[in-house]
Amino acid sequence: MTAHHRVWVGDGWVDLPVAELAGEALVVPNVAGVVVPDEACASVLLQRRDKPGEVVRGRFEVPSGRWRAGETAEEAVRREVLEETGLEVEAVLAPPVRRVHADPSRPFEVIEPLAVTVGVGGAYPALHLAFVCVARGRPLARPGETADPRWCPVEEIRRLLEDPSRFTGPTLAILTAFLDR
Repeated sequence: MTAHHRVWVGDGWVDLPVAELAGEALVVPNVAGVVVPDEACASVLLQRRDKPGEVVRGRFEVPSGRWRAGETAEEAVRREVLEETGLEVEAVLAPPVRRVHADPSRPFEVIEPLAVTVGVGGAYPALHLAFVCVARGRPLARPGETADPRWCPVEEIRRLLEDPSRFTGPTLAILTAFLDR
């Protein structure tokens, strides 16, 4: 079910249809990959948002997208990186996932992402779990989705972050967490 809620669209508040359940806007879980070419983490894959009509089109972002039901966090981030860049994730650099069982039929996973960001504006409320991933190769653009993917040295990212408006909101938060770790 959807209802209209006031959301921030980059240059002002508007009423937009947002999915809801029992009268409350749903938070949509997303995963994001801070993709590095090796464990030295001296470069990060940046791409530009390329969805027509979006207010953030042309801004830098890291691969990210909705977390589908039935996927583990690692499966979701691997799929999103592959869909947006053509790169296969070789490793997710995080502590091992732990499984806990309240009862045998209902396992839960304890995961430790790089960062969790929560968007409070935009077309829908969004929760992003960001993971550092190793993938090698030449990333590909996905016209209508992503453009200009490239390996960007960390020092260049620090300079680019001096102008936050060059990034999507989630990516700005995720890269700040990555550089602060």
